[in-house]
Amino acid sequence: MCFSVETAKDIDRVMKLFKAKQDLEEVARLNSMIIKANDFQWVKDTLGLTKKPSSNPFKLPGNDNRIFPGCFGQVMVKENDDRILKPMRYRIRANGSKAEIPTKFNVFNARLDSFEVRQTWAPLFMKNHGLFPFVRFFEWVEDEGKKRLISFKSDQHEILWAPCLWDYWFNEKANIGFYSFAIITDDPPSEIAEMGHDRCPIFLSADKIDDWLSPESKTKEVIYQILKTKERVHYSYAWVA
Repeated sequence: MCFSVETAKDIDRVMKLFKAKQDLEEVARLNSMIIKANDFQWVKDTLGLTKKPSSNPFKLPGNDNRIFPGCFGQVMVKENDDRILKPMRYRIRANGSKAEIPTKFNVFNARLDSFEVRQTWAPLFMKNHGLFPFVRFFEWVEDEGKKRLISFKSDQHEILWAPCLWDYWFNEKANIGFYSFAIITDDPPSEIAEMGHDRCPIFLSADKIDDWLSPESKTKEVIYQILKTKERVHYSYAWVA
């Protein structure tokens, strides 16, 4: 799984790289929710929580640009043949759900081999496809009998991109909603496996991005083949803790 991810700080550079536009209306709606969410009773009632949160749950990346499950990052989707960047929470909140999925369940990483067997992913696969730009990802691995945090970064690319699945949750009574996403992972390349981790975000081949973002006219077999068509990349690592 991806424990946390460092996002690309320069949104203008991301837009230029992908020839994408930013959904400024969605950015404004998120900023409005962040302000409203300082009222913890409002958060409890609106999100259907069992108790008030101890902090504002609508979080943006910090100064280190890292996002953890529950934080918001930029995800690219296709709308009317345009590539659009939208702020989405890094952890799926299912459309129509009355409560959050318990934190013990990983709904921020979607395994490639689980799309049609896990209830969370099945409604999104072949429908809600996105692409998540990022710089590096972080994992906990075993090292000499201890858990240590390690980061992996491409040797060839400053900005990586991973296919993802997304959903949109809306509270009709409160007239408020947000997008959320999960990164798709697969078996790791040898250099990551050698460092003790068994998963890795898929790095989709650049010429397959639009095909992935527009699954409507394609079969499942074609989409699976697209996800198996990966950009060649070698990862270097750095110990964080």
